[in-house]
Amino acid sequence: RNRQVLLQSSSRLSSGGGRLYSGGGNAPMDFPCIDKLETRQRDLLAGPEPSYEKVVTGYKTYTHAAPFACDHGGQLTGMRVAYETWGQLNGDKSNGILIHTGLSGSSHARSHADNQSPGWWEKFIGPGLAIDTDRFFVICTNVIGGCYGSTGPGSIDATTGRRYATTFPLLTVNDMVRAQFHLMDHLGIRRLHASVGASMGGMQSLCAAALHADRVARLVTISACA
Repeated sequence: RNRQVLLQSSSRLSSGGGRLYSGGGNAPMDFPCIDKLETRQRDLLAGPEPSYEKVVTGYKTYTHAAPFACDHGGQLTGMRVAYETWGQLNGDKSNGILIHTGLSGSSHARSHADNQSPGWWEKFIGPGLAIDTDRFFVICTNVIGGCYGSTGPGSIDATTGRRYATTFPLLTVNDMVRAQFHLMDHLGIRRLHASVGASMGGMQSLCAAALHADRVARLVTISACA
């Protein structure tokens, strides 16, 4: 009987009734979990978060002249801070809002003429929106270490002529905020209308208010720890 079952199974496979292609070879196996993950990745790429590896244009860069000392040792020479702006700075430079990014965010929070791709806060920043660019001058930076225009491990260390790589200093949120306020000095903004951020950006907004209480008029921190 066992021999008869084997013969019947062999017959079904040879006639295409099993897991064989008619042209020979095994049929592909199903991996529903992987298929679902690939679908989710495609959805994310099509969503509000940009493909950060493509954020290589459309931002300005501030270069800090003096060596920047980091909290846990080491320094950055010729530190660069990538940033983007929206709206107009008023006469007394009192309408600035600094947007702090999360861990993986670039400075591209909203589209503009130099980069028309939707930003990661496209629906919140703009004329008449929650952060109204008709009223405020909005600045968003890529944090140092972020590698989307700001100095990071992939940058050239001016003191050695080689990439920082594993010699890049260990950074703190405090370091990130201090670098941002060097940019505020460069822009001539003595006091911000508000410091705003979510996630790691919320940590930065808290840090900004703590470090520079006289320079931050309002604080908005979202989904962040102190």
